[in-house]
Amino acid sequence: MSEKKMISAAKSFDIIAKVCKGIFEAVGIICGIFAVLVLFFGEKVFEIGSFTLAMAYIKLHLSDNIQPSADLIETFIIILMAALGVIFFMVSYGIKQFRNILAPMKEGRPFEANVAQKLRNIAWTTLAGGGVLTITSFVESLILTKAYPMEQIFSSPAIETVEFIYMMDFNFVFVFCAIMFLSYIFDYGQKLQRESDETL
Repeated sequence: MSEKKMISAAKSFDIIAKVCKGIFEAVGIICGIFAVLVLFFGEKVFEIGSFTLAMAYIKLHLSDNIQPSADLIETFIIILMAALGVIFFMVSYGIKQFRNILAPMKEGRPFEANVAQKLRNIAWTTLAGGGVLTITSFVESLILTKAYPMEQIFSSPAIETVEFIYMMDFNFVFVFCAIMFLSYIFDYGQKLQRESDETL
């Protein structure tokens, strides 16, 4: 990629990143506000109606006679909205670091001294965000299995027992490792760039 193409691409990516950052921050604020409203006003903010339970490739559409625990659903919504708010702000922070990386690239300097550190910041944010998502997903699964009358839902004589298997996805750890590895590459590139500048 020529220097002009790199500068042009960096400028385009920066504009997209700026817009995305604003969107994620706005949605994060909305999620936080909704979590607070549910916390203080409960069912006045949301209405419990008919629900669906999704399990792997099976989706159960429950009748109006099956009503989950209002308190547990309220807790579920608060945790979900609060976690989403945190995640959106983490993504916004990651985008900010990405824009800081693009800043010198827009001037034709891809191997600035702080690029590697910004990549590491993104890597740690990815690790923290993935951890929050994984823990939140696990807690939400526990709450939902308690909120719904599972004995009533699976009351068929064809079912002997119901077993709950909680899955955790740790792919974010591999993303963290990949970004950290990339940061070391940029760190090495910056050292080569510095040695080249000193030689000149």
